Amino acid sequence: MRKVVPVTLPVAMLLAVAGCATPERWEKPGVSVEMTATDAVECRRAANQEAFLYIPSPPVPWPYRRLNWQYDQTERFYAENRLTAFCMRNKGYELVPIPRAQG
Repeated sequence: MRKVVPVTLPVAMLLAVAGCATPERWEKPGVSVEMTATDAVECRRAANQEAFLYIPSPPVPWPYRRLNWQYDQTERFYAENRLTAFCMRNKGYELVPIPRAQG
């Protein structure tokens, strides 16, 4: 007889791991918050274009398009994040944790 893992266990583990994540931001010595935001937007736009070049939507017949669309969107999301981080690091930024407020 197979044991069935309760659904609550994976959900609880996911919430526990998510609670441990620390928020981060891009920083570069001597650069204003506005310039950092401008650079981040520029990198995101370039990353978006690059991700669509390498992970285009394939010409798939209609009934199967929905399955491939979700996979493509997930792949593009991760590729975009990696390319954005690469671009920001090339501009000299560093990803640093945001200190939590004590209180």
